[in-house]
Amino acid sequence: MSATYAITYSRTHTATFVSDNIRNVLRDIVRESGLDPAKLMDDWQTLGKAAKTWLESGHLYEVVIEFFIPGSSVASARWDIPINYDGSGDDNDMWYSKEHLLRTIAKATKPPANALYRIILRVRPGAVHVDGMGDTELKSVNGLVSRNAGTAIATPDIMAGLRYWRAA
Repeated sequence: MSATYAITYSRTHTATFVSDNIRNVLRDIVRESGLDPAKLMDDWQTLGKAAKTWLESGHLYEVVIEFFIPGSSVASARWDIPINYDGSGDDNDMWYSKEHLLRTIAKATKPPANALYRIILRVRPGAVHVDGMGDTELKSVNGLVSRNAGTAIATPDIMAGLRYWRAA
């Protein structure tokens, strides 16, 4: 029974750590893009609950932030945070690299000053419903190419990477 407790505690603990730091990554991307992160922070109560729930269950596979001009079906910039459930296995390995994130942001395309942004949590089939969350379609990435930028968040059992999209 104690082994089950240890696994449950570990996943709950790491899901909270990863969820909190995904919020930090998103906030820094928005802020460094010259936009106001207030909407993200206001929405994080719902988004954070969903992210933590789906990280604990293993259903969250990607977090996306899209920047777009109102009325457009095409993203002007985009970031993906792919989730991997094969962490390091080392109980002392929990980190978030803000320095790496800031260096990566400096390489990425900045959205236009009049852009809006939205956060999409992408889940595998079978994920439990979380109030306030629903289905949506991603905006087109026509004219953009993606660049992988390594790992941003690491824990013993969950890793979160970085991928940004920039003009082709």
